[in-house]
Amino acid sequence: MLAVGLAVGSHWVVEPVRVTSDSMSPTLSPGDRVVLLRSPWAGTVSRGDVVVVGPGWAERAERAASSRSEAAQAPTDTSWVKRVVALGGDAVGLEDGRLVVNGAPAVEPWVDEESMDGVWFGPVTVPAGAVFVMGDDRARSVDSRVLGPVLLDELDGRVVTPWPLS
Repeated sequence: MLAVGLAVGSHWVVEPVRVTSDSMSPTLSPGDRVVLLRSPWAGTVSRGDVVVVGPGWAERAERAASSRSEAAQAPTDTSWVKRVVALGGDAVGLEDGRLVVNGAPAVEPWVDEESMDGVWFGPVTVPAGAVFVMGDDRARSVDSRVLGPVLLDELDGRVVTPWPLS
């Protein structure tokens, strides 16, 4: 009985996830595996957390784009590993490649800012009940700059550790 509980619990509470793109480099590379603590057990997400976003995010963005007669921007059949950079109510933007949240430059040791030199975005205000996500490799990441904010119920969970456990 305990084995069944652990198997069910591990399937629903934690899940190994394989990274398939380089948008989170250098933090995560294609082929890396991480442990996902699934929602709602993941708790509240914070700025700096790495999360997995379900395909509903891109599907919603595609529907919104088609209603404006724009082309689809991203595949809608995949989950996404991204970093939370802003929360509901925050103003977020990029100024010459540097992340600015609520008017203050963010400290992001995981980002190569030199690769983003000359990039400007926003600022935009993140709606309540949503987060703004970006990949650590900002130059190659399809993220909230393209697909818009992620609704909290579109989060599959929070990445808690590399796999296998070290």
